[in-house]
Amino acid sequence: METTDSLLCLARECGGGKLTEKVQSFIWDHCLTKAVGKGYESYSKKFVKKLITEIESNHGNVLDELYEQYASYMISFKDDNPVKENERVCKCISFLFPDCFKLSICPKSRKLVVPLQCSLNMLEGDTGCSVWPSSLFLSELILSYPHIFSGKSCFEVGSGVGLVGICLAHVKATKVILSDGDLSTLANMKLNLEKNRLNTETNLPEPSIENQNVVKCIHLPWESASEKELQNFMPEIILGADVIYDPSCLPHLVKVLAILLNKKKSYIENREGSIPNSFPGDGKVNDAHDLDASSFHGQRINTSEVKGIINDAVDLVSRADPVAYIASVIRNADTFDRFLALADQADLRIKDLTSTLSPFDLLPYMKSYDRSSIRLFTVT
Repeated sequence: METTDSLLCLARECGGGKLTEKVQSFIWDHCLTKAVGKGYESYSKKFVKKLITEIESNHGNVLDELYEQYASYMISFKDDNPVKENERVCKCISFLFPDCFKLSICPKSRKLVVPLQCSLNMLEGDTGCSVWPSSLFLSELILSYPHIFSGKSCFEVGSGVGLVGICLAHVKATKVILSDGDLSTLANMKLNLEKNRLNTETNLPEPSIENQNVVKCIHLPWESASEKELQNFMPEIILGADVIYDPSCLPHLVKVLAILLNKKKSYIENREGSIPNSFPGDGKVNDAHDLDASSFHGQRINTSEVKGIINDAVDLVSRADPVAYIASVIRNADTFDRFLALADQADLRIKDLTSTLSPFDLLPYMKSYDRSSIRLFTVT
């Protein structure tokens, strides 16, 4: 389900720069004839039209099957009754492990295929059921550094389609709890876990928290999450992908992160009795305002110039206190600066690890996935 331009680019590479008949046959056999489910028609029609147009413009021969398929689309499609853009489709995300990857989590096929039911519409009303770039990045991170997450209790805020949770289960995190504030997103997430042969649990009585063979799915609107509810989980690692987006949600997100990260005393007690900019167990804390959106917006920065960068990733594996990994595309500088200010007020430390902890490129075919736009932060 790449963009049509990305898919055509891959097709040219397969044909040595041209859309040869052999490449067309491959597309017909392995792409179009398999994409027959509900929700694919609009996507397939656009791609076939572009494919035929490019071949004809270069005076090539178009396979009869492609002409016939496009004619079929034209007959079945009614302009006054288009396929809804928020129709759910099934994507298969294939993580391709390089030959140098020798870890035990790597399948013999050197490929981990994750089927996901998701939406093609990332913006209008179906955001939680879309595959976002930062969730791809966090998934690559988990699969590249499984020793950080294996054997750990992990909690994801804003889990969306559940891709990060599936990867956590693959590297054998001892406990995986996924959360989202939208009930329809939660239902879709549970379906995706089942597609990937993971047992799911949505009702969480306290004894079930210790069942390590189940991925838990919980309904967790940030604005109504209570401290008592969150303290039941006590994760070692918190994860979040593209959760810094809505300024009105940021105070609630920071509150949730602060409670999950602070296992020494209650968040409210800590807020009332703490020294500004202090963190339990540390003599000195970097001011969150040392990081600002202008440092990241539209450019790749040298993270060694940012105050407080962790240069040794092993430190993250051995640390006793909880840590959050937040992957985010900084789309709005003011929103990101607001997040930094709120984090500073909550005595949270934010560090940029984008250059220090770079994942393997496990999605080399996904040309629409721009890894360079994504920043990786830790919050403690």
